Amino acid sequence: MNTNAPKILLFVIIGVLVINLGFNLFGSNAGLKQAVRNLELARKTLDSAMVQLQDASNGLDSIQANLDRQKALINDIRYRTELMDLEKRVRDEHSKVKIDSIKDRIKTLSSYQPTDDIITEDLK
Repeated sequence: MNTNAPKILLFVIIGVLVINLGFNLFGSNAGLKQAVRNLELARKTLDSAMVQLQDASNGLDSIQANLDRQKALINDIRYRTELMDLEKRVRDEHSKVKIDSIKDRIKTLSSYQPTDDIITEDLK
C-alpha cells in the first residue's frame, strides 16, 4: 500500500467535511434568512392585529362611556318623573280636600234659612 493513501484519504475526508460545513452554513443560511423574514412578517402581522384590537377596545370603551351617560340620563328622567307624579298626587289630594270643604260649605249654606229677625226692612 502506498504511504500517501492515508494522507489522500485524510484530505478527502477533510474536503468532504469542509464542503458539508459550507452547505450547512451557506445552504441553510438561506433557510434561516427565510425563517427570519417569516418571523418578521408574523411580528408585523401581530403588531397590526394588536393595533386593531386596541382600536376596537377604545371603541368599546367609548360605547360603554356613552351607555353609562345614557343610563344616568334615563335614571335622572325616571327620578324626576316619580317626583312630579308624587307632587301631582299631593296637589290632587289638597284640591280634593278643598273641593270637599267647599261642597260642605255650599251644602251648609244652601240649607240655611235666615230668621225673620235678621232680615231687615231694606232687604225685604
